[in-house]
Amino acid sequence: MKVAKWVVREHLDAETSYEKVIDDIDVDLRADEMLLATRYVSVDTHLHDLAAETPVGDALGADSIMEVVEAGPRAPHRVGDFVQGFGGWRTHVIGNGQKALRPYRRLELEDYDDTLPISTALDIMGEAGMTAWGTMTKFMAVRPDDTVVVSGASGTVGTVVGQLAKRSGARVIGTVDSPEQARYLTTLGFDAVVAYDQGDDPATVRAAMADAAPGGVDRYFDSLGGTISDVVFAMLNIGSRVAVCWQWAIQVAHDFLGAHILPHIMFPQTTIRGIFATEWFTETNWRALHDELGTLVRRGEIRYDPTIWHGFDSIPSAYRSLRADRSTNHGKVLVQL
Repeated sequence: MKVAKWVVREHLDAETSYEKVIDDIDVDLRADEMLLATRYVSVDTHLHDLAAETPVGDALGADSIMEVVEAGPRAPHRVGDFVQGFGGWRTHVIGNGQKALRPYRRLELEDYDDTLPISTALDIMGEAGMTAWGTMTKFMAVRPDDTVVVSGASGTVGTVVGQLAKRSGARVIGTVDSPEQARYLTTLGFDAVVAYDQGDDPATVRAAMADAAPGGVDRYFDSLGGTISDVVFAMLNIGSRVAVCWQWAIQVAHDFLGAHILPHIMFPQTTIRGIFATEWFTETNWRALHDELGTLVRRGEIRYDPTIWHGFDSIPSAYRSLRADRSTNHGKVLVQL
């Protein structure tokens, strides 16, 4: 059978280039192996570092939803099962799903419907949703009248964090880099939006943030780093909390400059916590995510709005859109094969 994959063609200074390779393979499964067909692929900014480390000629890894189409007698999943795992930029995967970045997770089809389709296992019912829900329920402890700032707020994680903070009675401020994304956050109930892009003048950012949060900041969900975080740290109130989820400025823009933040932590007695959602990947938490956050979505109390591309050939373009024209994207960016 013919299977296609996107492999690294060349590592360039600005980005990695890719080419499509089609292989004609004989499917001869071991007893514990499966043949899986990829149904959805997630494209994410954190793939930037992974792409740079992927050898030329190798396929890029990525989180995906796959359907089991053939299975050996001792395979962990059966034909017709849908699983979520690190399948990558491939039309098909052969393996047992145990040697991947994380073992493939079987998706219970009864958990999904028209309101929460199975693609949400890569979105609000997947790692993105777990990151937002876990941070808010297990660390942030947002109180009524708190001021909450969410940097890089237009994706699934940021929008869900903001909406959950609003439900707790907070004033919520998001940062985005385009007027389209600012309007989108306003429709979700964000109280204020600060326009910010990497490299903006710090004085301008400081003035905009001071206008949006004149009483300082009580909770900060940081996925950008860089100048915006330098500004927010100087505005932290006593007893504040900071969740560090990702650092676009360092991991993508390679901006290693930053403020000397220790005084900004010491005087307001700020608590800072690194966020890596895999710590919450337990059956109990997945069930709670569906029961709690999923119920809010079904009631229309929490919105998610993915950006979905179509077709295997569109994967590199969907990935480039995360950097080249971010204003067109909101929510999770997925590719449906």
